[in-house]
Amino acid sequence: MRKSAAVLAACLLGLVLTAAASADPTGSKGSFTAWATCDNGLSVPIVVNSANGQGAGSQNNNTAEWSPAHVIGRPLVFHPTVFNLTFTFTPAGGPPQSFPQQDSRNPGKSQTTCSIAGSQTDHAGDTFSLSGTVAGWLS
Repeated sequence: MRKSAAVLAACLLGLVLTAAASADPTGSKGSFTAWATCDNGLSVPIVVNSANGQGAGSQNNNTAEWSPAHVIGRPLVFHPTVFNLTFTFTPAGGPPQSFPQQDSRNPGKSQTTCSIAGSQTDHAGDTFSLSGTVAGWLS
């Protein structure tokens, strides 16, 4: 009986770990999908879900800008260390408003640099886009 219970527990644990590893971050609330072309030859879609940009995560220390990007379709995560991005908000029926953002954290860990670009439109017709470069490392 104990052996059967141990086997069942191991199987359930395996299912939980498999489900967590294959979770689809593209469907998460506040996620943003973009395309990354990197100097290591990688050219892939990525998705970032950064607590809706509010930093509500790691003890709410405004860590949202350092959220890792999940590489869609591959078991890779990109961890940013340096970025130079332009965020653009275009309201429905209004002119675009752009906001540059540059920052670095642990730049010595950077192993690759990627050019990224992405755009999404919400249900009200407002468009959010970003473009620029991000350096970091893959795990």
